[in-house]
Amino acid sequence: MNKAKILSLILAVLMLCTSLLVGCAGGEQGGEQGGPGVGNITNDATDPAEVYDAEIKNLNGHEFRFYVGSANSEHLKVREIYAEAPTGDKINDAVFQRNAQLQQTYNCTIIEERVDVLDIAEMLRDPLMAGEYICDYIYINPRNGINLASANLLVDFNELDNIDLTKAWWDQNALNGVNVGGKTFFLLGSASDSEEISSWVVCFNKEYVKEYQSDIDLYQEVRDGKWTTDRMYDITVNTWEDINGDGAMVVGTDRFGYVGEYINNAVHIICGGITIGTYSTNGDILIPDQPKPEVLDAWAHLRPLLTTGYRDVSDAPVRVRTGLDTFAACNMGATVLKAGQSQVPLGLLPMPKLYETQDKYYTTIFFGITDTYTIPITVENAPDWASNGFSSGAEQAAYFLEAFGYYSRMILEPAFYENVVLKQNATDDSSAEMVELALANKLYDPLLGYEWGRIAQAFYYCGCAERYQPGSDINYDNLVSTYTSRVAGARKAADSYVKAINTTAVGG
Repeated sequence: MNKAKILSLILAVLMLCTSLLVGCAGGEQGGEQGGPGVGNITNDATDPAEVYDAEIKNLNGHEFRFYVGSANSEHLKVREIYAEAPTGDKINDAVFQRNAQLQQTYNCTIIEERVDVLDIAEMLRDPLMAGEYICDYIYINPRNGINLASANLLVDFNELDNIDLTKAWWDQNALNGVNVGGKTFFLLGSASDSEEISSWVVCFNKEYVKEYQSDIDLYQEVRDGKWTTDRMYDITVNTWEDINGDGAMVVGTDRFGYVGEYINNAVHIICGGITIGTYSTNGDILIPDQPKPEVLDAWAHLRPLLTTGYRDVSDAPVRVRTGLDTFAACNMGATVLKAGQSQVPLGLLPMPKLYETQDKYYTTIFFGITDTYTIPITVENAPDWASNGFSSGAEQAAYFLEAFGYYSRMILEPAFYENVVLKQNATDDSSAEMVELALANKLYDPLLGYEWGRIAQAFYYCGCAERYQPGSDINYDNLVSTYTSRVAGARKAADSYVKAINTTAVGG
């Protein structure tokens, strides 16, 4: 999202709020198009994907209940669904404002059921199997969510008329990356900041880079398309320090050039615009017998960076904030959102390109910490969908989720970018620009995300020595044999999932 887009969204919010002040009874009137005052925004839109023109319906006090599990990462705090009252926190207040406008416009209530479990799917499976109407939405990461999808307990958004998946408030790349097998169970977009927070970015220590080469301007190198893994390697191997002088590099004691966990081995490939598997538009998944040639080329190219003795293989980006690493590559929740706590001056960058000729900078997400919106099939047992004018409970849930997404784009999304990414946590104006670039192009790979058959883990184990033992490439040449030994298991797991979600449940 560029700054012009942010400003246009902020302007849209101001227009929306102004129109609400002059009249906001749409939810009780019925039959209007686009929401109270929304027509002033959307009628001038040049992109149809930005237009919200659904009829406003009186939902007669329906309670839209969201089930939300605990974030399983200290860096990711779910906060985008419900806010009890304004507190002065920009995101909290944006959520409160959005919900207040939705509730007034559509005559409904938004309720969050926060449950203190890591696997909300396991908790909800039995009541859903029993047909209990427990909620309208489950906010869940897809790695857990596929267990509900496999049991035919989630609604396929493709089958619903009251939601338009081509709209700008739904992440188009995610639709075909998180969802596979021709079904769409999981939605990401403006109503969630989890995909942004779980996207990979790079932190760097400005002082160490300047000590190595005083005229380095990494921000300009990014703008010029020259920020690559080769450049990252060059700086990594020239900014380490054996602090205690014992002749050995010890994690947690000495200063390393790069800290990045096992998964980074595969993330660097994805950020080169390459996926492990091949995916068709109709949801087919092709897992090659051996790694694709472009994957092997990338693997060879990455070897110096991944196996250098000056890489700290860990998931502790706190070390870059205390001055023990030059670079840290991790999810934004662990880097950008913690940058303000740093003891050293940090800058922010997108993940590096593999080659300068690469068309753009990419990032990716970790499916296990990225929450998505789903609709459970038991919404059919909601008592009021027919009286509210819908053909099914799923259509009623889809109708409101579409409005929820649109209002999030108008209110929550600009608040998140302007107040969290660009001001609160970015360390300088250029870093803010870098974070925008870092998040602009997300590439999703189901084989990395779902880790079917542990095939993605072949890249983890072959690209690193033992944890906290930097500097070995003993397993690097074993990638092909490790990968091929896992192909059958990966295909079986992927095929089983696709078959399950395309098989009608008994009684369905």
